[in-house]
Amino acid sequence: MDLVDKNKKHAIRYSEEELAKAKQLYLEYLTVTEIALQTGIGRNTLSYHINKTGSSWQIERELQKAELLGKVSSAKKADFANMAISSIEIIKRALADLAKRDQAPTVAEAKRATEILESLDRITRLDDGAPTEITAEKPFVVANIRKRMLIDPFAKDAEVVETVEEIENESEEDVEE
Repeated sequence: MDLVDKNKKHAIRYSEEELAKAKQLYLEYLTVTEIALQTGIGRNTLSYHINKTGSSWQIERELQKAELLGKVSSAKKADFANMAISSIEIIKRALADLAKRDQAPTVAEAKRATEILESLDRITRLDDGAPTEITAEKPFVVANIRKRMLIDPFAKDAEVVETVEEIENESEEDVEE
């Protein structure tokens, strides 16, 4: 099927090969102007084929783009999974070495181990579709927040637990009133 460029005073017919070449260039993301210069096909004729209803080149290019992005996304997911597996193995080894060591971990090492566990917990929660942050639904009263801030950070664990429990009980009583 030969097509006619209607912008010219005389009809120009383009062969299927010329149009196929133009289509290939379009699918390679060349601009309409670049395709027109390389093929000699008018811009209006190219625009017609690019936007033609039913079998437009633009739809085909979008489909190819979606397919390519799907392949890239799949490859990235596979790479990420491999990296995650490697990272987990590294973390396991590091934590195992830390646990076997005779001397106690430093504060920085313990903090880092806690951060690792928090990250792994969040990842697990995301995979399960659960919330990644833990929040309490208890309303706070300003007076209770001040009391919590006054707790001695160097108090023994038992003292802190008792104080926190007292504050929470007071908080619950305030809400009930």
